[in-house]
Amino acid sequence: MNSASLIDQRFFEKNTITVARKLLGMHLSYRGCEGVIVETEAYRNDPASHAITRPKKGVMLRETYGCIYIYLIYGMHRCLNFTTEKEGVGAVLIRAVEPIAGIDQMIKRRSPATGCRLTNGPGKLFSAFNFDPGHHGEQIGSSEIQIRPLARQTNKLKIGISSRIGISKAKELQWRYFVRENPYLSRR
Repeated sequence: MNSASLIDQRFFEKNTITVARKLLGMHLSYRGCEGVIVETEAYRNDPASHAITRPKKGVMLRETYGCIYIYLIYGMHRCLNFTTEKEGVGAVLIRAVEPIAGIDQMIKRRSPATGCRLTNGPGKLFSAFNFDPGHHGEQIGSSEIQIRPLARQTNKLKIGISSRIGISKAKELQWRYFVRENPYLSRR
């Protein structure tokens, strides 16, 4: 992979909403596994954000941008996020990817799940890619977890917007972004 094409920390200094939308269609890669990001969620200084709900853990959302933020949900699933906003609070949750490389490895890790059920949710993709939670806090661009732009034009993607999934607060915020009609979405 050409390191010149990798997304680095500067990409994440922008507004969280902008970053969440622009990540759609980009490649996420890690140790031989790769997928196209097809679903994201934005979290800012809102009641569903760890910046508010988990002040100690959420300090990264307030003090960093372009860093990997990993947390455990329901006591069993880990989620991959990237912190955002040089002058604010935020993170983008990667909700789903469409796998394009390392699929056999992903299937072994997620068996018996195959096809669209392989990476159609944040916990599923974390498990399929076998991300190491030790990457928490690392700066994007200097980590094994890498993002690069997709070769095709991402402005041709049909992007959908909805409320975020699996939260009980700030449900009215339309901060979930997804590639319409993609079979790997966590929910259609």
